[in-house]
Amino acid sequence: MRTHSPTPSQKKADPGLISLDFILLFFMTLFSNCYLSIYYCFEQWLEHVAVDPSWRGILLGILFGMVLVTRPFATVFMLRRNRLPAVIVSLFICSGVLFSYQFLDTTAPSFEWLLLALRIVQGIFLAIYSSCVVSVLVSCIPPGQSARGFALFSFTTLLPYAIIPTIGEFLLPIVGSEPSLFAWTSLLLVPCLVMSILLAPRLRQTDAAAGATTNFAEYRKGLMHSVLHSGLSLVFASMLSFSLATSTCLFFMKGLCSQTGGDPAKFYFYYTTTMIVLRFFFSKRLDTLPRYRIVPIVALTMASALIIIAWGPLWAYVPATILYGISLSLLYPLTAAAIYDRSTPETRTINSNFMMLMFDAGGLFSPMIGGFVISIGLDYHAVITVAAGMVCMSGLFFTLDRLRLYLQEVRARREA
Repeated sequence: MRTHSPTPSQKKADPGLISLDFILLFFMTLFSNCYLSIYYCFEQWLEHVAVDPSWRGILLGILFGMVLVTRPFATVFMLRRNRLPAVIVSLFICSGVLFSYQFLDTTAPSFEWLLLALRIVQGIFLAIYSSCVVSVLVSCIPPGQSARGFALFSFTTLLPYAIIPTIGEFLLPIVGSEPSLFAWTSLLLVPCLVMSILLAPRLRQTDAAAGATTNFAEYRKGLMHSVLHSGLSLVFASMLSFSLATSTCLFFMKGLCSQTGGDPAKFYFYYTTTMIVLRFFFSKRLDTLPRYRIVPIVALTMASALIIIAWGPLWAYVPATILYGISLSLLYPLTAAAIYDRSTPETRTINSNFMMLMFDAGGLFSPMIGGFVISIGLDYHAVITVAAGMVCMSGLFFTLDRLRLYLQEVRARREA
């Protein structure tokens, strides 16, 4: 599908993407995303303190599950409200959760339940925080620069996962334990608060397009209408499949490496570094790419990379990881831009938050899918192979969406 390219005169008239608000929002989100990336060692800590394996999947996925459940309510509640107090309170509570791990008695009978409660609380306030951030983000992206905007904003997730595990492994012997590392990470509250205060004018603004949508029942009806009316169901299905695949890789790649002999740190470093380099140098060209041609191709290359990582020789591990990063650097922003561009101004915030729900669902269900594969007697090779299949499904859903649009165009020409 060909996208509209603005004329030179339009480009001059359009506001720039890199505004002061966008920069502040970028760094505020970058620092706060370190709260999640520090959990790269969470499962290893649970194993170290002898938490039963049946609990580990629950404790790993419950945070994302609470975000999934809470985000719709948080979105509608914040549409016509000042977002600044919600952001500040959420930052304090999420930092408090990180700081409190060190005080838990790992030998107490109620340890798992207390840990579960902490994860639930953090998930709730993370949903509130991220809903506010996404709403402000879409208001900062000028028309015609959506793919570039989402590509640049994705650095706020990529950089923490590229840097924090390396820094964490260096600091762990110094601070002594994972809970102490979590506590030190909570100090990122300070720069996050600074960015929030500087963003106060933008955060105080309400969403004028929200109209009369002030309760969840109306929001749910509006959400379903906007999604179905705009024909984005297949694109959301593509995003969900993509999210399930990437989350599965994040959670289970270390287990695969224990069987193949690969270094899990190299996976996170090389694929995130590849994405950072590509998006930094080529983000301006993303909005000119034919999305419906590129996405299915990169879905296949991404799935091929995962098959090589799972079943190929060890010497191909790093090249396949780089190929995975190249594919991922294209797949997400092009799919997200399709959702952004095909939403009306009135539904853009709702659809963008619904897109984030797909990532929440991926974080919740991918541990369950991986655990199920292992529970039926298969190993981590099979888990990553399932992830490759999910990526193929993502490309298939996107292709079906293009076919649906083509049939609509043919039908419209016949009726005309």
